[in-house]
Amino acid sequence: MFRKLLLLVVISGFVLAACSGSATPTPGGDAPPIVSDDFAVIAEGRLLPKQSVALSFSAGGKVEELLVKEGDAVTAGQVLARLESSAALQAQVSQAELEVLNAQQALNDLQTSAEIVKANAQLAVVQAEDALTKAERELRNQQNPAGEDMQETVTDAQLALETAQATLQLSKVSNDVDAYDNAVFLTNWYKDYYEELKAKLDKDSGNEDLKDRVQQAYNDYQSRLHDQLTLQLSIETEQANKANAVTKAQEKYDTALANWNKALQGPDTIKLALAQAKTAMAQATLNDAQTQYAKVQNGPDPEKMALAQARLSTAQASLTAAQSALANAELKAPMAGTVVDLNLKAGEQIAPGQVTATLADFSGWKVETDNLTEIEVVKIKEGQGATVVLDALPEEELRGTVEAISGVFEEKRGDITYTVVIALTDQHALMRWGMTSEVTFDK
Repeated sequence: MFRKLLLLVVISGFVLAACSGSATPTPGGDAPPIVSDDFAVIAEGRLLPKQSVALSFSAGGKVEELLVKEGDAVTAGQVLARLESSAALQAQVSQAELEVLNAQQALNDLQTSAEIVKANAQLAVVQAEDALTKAERELRNQQNPAGEDMQETVTDAQLALETAQATLQLSKVSNDVDAYDNAVFLTNWYKDYYEELKAKLDKDSGNEDLKDRVQQAYNDYQSRLHDQLTLQLSIETEQANKANAVTKAQEKYDTALANWNKALQGPDTIKLALAQAKTAMAQATLNDAQTQYAKVQNGPDPEKMALAQARLSTAQASLTAAQSALANAELKAPMAGTVVDLNLKAGEQIAPGQVTATLADFSGWKVETDNLTEIEVVKIKEGQGATVVLDALPEEELRGTVEAISGVFEEKRGDITYTVVIALTDQHALMRWGMTSEVTFDK
């Protein structure tokens, strides 16, 4: 209303000025004065909270739980309400999270165990090569049983037998045998000496000196006898071992000679076929080991790696889908603020996108005016100061700063208008959302 009165006064002034001048300019006269528009821009506005947002569920369903009431202050991310399906969806999220962890662990294990896998594959190749070498040697032996290996076996067995026999013979004429003969001689001498003294003592039993000599002679005899028996046992044990070695060497020689005689008759069909099969198996095993090693020598098996990565990607996609479904079943606060205009009850059936509540941030205020004309808006710039007077509080002047100027126009009653937002730096306890105001922009 104030703007209309002001505009009427300005127009009346222009009309009076035009009537008071001459109809035709006088040649050589002074030019009419230029009227300068130095009036402040004034607009009508509406009081709004610093920020507000209308809330709605992305999915439809039955409201299971309402966690807030109108007027409650909430924090960003706080759950305000849930649909009936949220519990089941939360379980799906937990299961999907576990699968992501398992898939990631499997991928990590595959990557970290690459060196172990490579080493095992390399060892498998070496073992397969060794097995093939042995199988091929066995095959050659079966193909030519009377070959050099067989002949060397007979020769070695014969040499071992002759060595064992010679060793046995040497044991019968060794130094220990000579020492044993000498021990027998000494034992017999000490025995005779003891028996001689004993006979004298029997005739002169009261001779104490003779008793001592008899006892000493007996002790010496027993000591020599012990040495003799010990040496005898050692010699007999050694000769028995050497005789046993001769027996075993004889058995090996007999077996080698029998095998040699049999080999002279030609290959054993069954053993040859078995050796050929073992060789073929060893070659196939080596080929497979080399193939496996080729796959892992530069890192994990590409097929297993691709499978593990695909499993992880699938698990992550499932988790994203589960989280999205859960988010759609929960109404969360996108910012901190106060719940206003709550239109939601537990047990109520709601549709996707249906506005159920409004969340407002009353920590600050702004005024929005949408009726600045194209002539007025060019006089306004961001950061420019302004004074706001609420219609409900005409005695209070509130200061603010131009925060934003819309780049999009609207056409209202034939005028091109733009929206301007003023952020208030002053506040009043009685301010309420939606109050009308008059905005005077600083010149």
